[in-house]
Amino acid sequence: MENLHLETFKAQAQGNGWPTKVEIINTEWKLQLDEPIEDGGLNSGPNPMQYFTASLAGCQNEQAQVVAEELSLNIEQININIEIDLDLSGFMGTSDNSNGSYKNVRLDTIVQGQVTDEQIRSLGQKVDARCPILALLRTSGCKIDSHWSKK
Repeated sequence: MENLHLETFKAQAQGNGWPTKVEIINTEWKLQLDEPIEDGGLNSGPNPMQYFTASLAGCQNEQAQVVAEELSLNIEQININIEIDLDLSGFMGTSDNSNGSYKNVRLDTIVQGQVTDEQIRSLGQKVDARCPILALLRTSGCKIDSHWSKK
């Protein structure tokens, strides 16, 4: 049996038109989500997919810091560029559901520091395998193209 390290994350959302507000429970964090004006919003904050993309970037970065420390790598900076292709048919109501809507993820990560190409390759493989947000996309059937390189 696996040794689980289970943590529960909570949030509450309030919707009274645009923008919507989300409070992360038991913290000081309150987020404002909105849509661009052309999509009916007020453009007063990022939309949910922008937050999701930022969450993936943050998760990859945090996992990279953990793995770099485990491997005793001297990393000075990590730059992560992400693009996610999402089929909005379900969201827009032209399809019955949004299952399989995540189509492609492209990650381009550039690492600066006293590291070899082989160390960066190992770092990238471990981070991509361990990042829970990337795993969520992977298990949804999304194609993942991840490239790690040295600056």
